[in-house]
This record gives sequence, C-alpha cells and structure tokens, in this order.
Amino acid sequence: MKTKLSHTIEDYNKKHKNQLPEIIGEKVILAPIPDSNEFYELYLKWISNKDLKYKLGEENTEYTWEEVRDLHDGWKKDFKNMTFCILNKETKEPIGDLNLFDSKEFDNLPEISIMIGEHSGKGFGTEACTLLLDFASKKLKLKEINLSVYKDNLPAVGLYKKLGFEIIGEIKDEDGREEYLMKIKI
Repeated sequence: MKTKLSHTIEDYNKKHKNQLPEIIGEKVILAPIPDSNEFYELYLKWISNKDLKYKLGEENTEYTWEEVRDLHDGWKKDFKNMTFCILNKETKEPIGDLNLFDSKEFDNLPEISIMIGEHSGKGFGTEACTLLLDFASKKLKLKEINLSVYKDNLPAVGLYKKLGFEIIGEIKDEDGREEYLMKIKI
C-alpha cells in the first residue's frame, strides 16, 4: 500500500504531530527549535541587535525573554508553521532560524523567512534555504513559495535571487518602507 504524501504544511504537521525532522546539509543542520533558556537568551540577543532589527522591520519593537519563549512556543504549536533552528553543523551552535508558514499576506500560500544571527555572509543562509526548499518540494509537494523582503536589505535580496526567487511585486509597509514580493516555483 502506498503512503500518501502531505500536500500542505498543515497536513504534514498534523500527520507528524508537529514534530519537525532534522535536515542535514554540508554546513548546517535544520532542527526543531530547542526548548532551552540558553536558546531563548541567544535569540533575544539576536533580535535586540539594532542592524538585524532594521533588516527585519522590527526596529520599533523590544522583546522580553518571556515574549521570545512564548513566540517560539506558539510557532511549535501552530500546524500552519514550521520553524527550524539553523545549527552550525561543525559546532552544533544555533546560528539562526528558518520559517515556512501559510501566509496571510500571500492568501495562505506558503511563505519563507530566515534570520541569521551573528554569522551572516558565510553561506549558512543559502544552504539552509536550499535544504528547506528541497524539503518543501519533495516532502510537502509544494509547487511555489513566496516571501517579502525589504528592498534595502541587499544581502537578503541577493540571497533570494541567487536561490531563484523572482520579484513579483512591490509594496510599502505601514511605515512606508519598500518591500519586494518574491516567488519561486519549486
């Protein structure tokens, strides 16, 4: 008897009881978010960084440790969300996170977002996204993935273009900051 593969993020998560797989690459491992104080403290450090906050459009937001924990707890319980911790394969140190979720901005179609803490520019983000795109295509049977990125976040725009995302539109956020809407067929 043939096993039916899941066709949505929600179907996959329900079938697997929201237990994310570990996906191993050359430089990184995508793993479930650790439920640890150390991780939440590290994540808080990342999203408190002024430059990173600007790239994420969070410059006017301050988080507490409890809010970071609650944010991740919510993602872990949300069947329409897959949030992976990006680990440096060599050191096993968390270096960022990668999300795949059903997006309201894209009419509930899948959207991807990535955050690299202090190790950007070393190819970790490229490999992490490539691993997730492969997983989304082969295991989830998704046909396309969307994203939004600030136009002035040139490293992220470059990463997404390198991965094959194409600009499909432009919008302005509530503060008037310009964003690209991008899509990739997988």
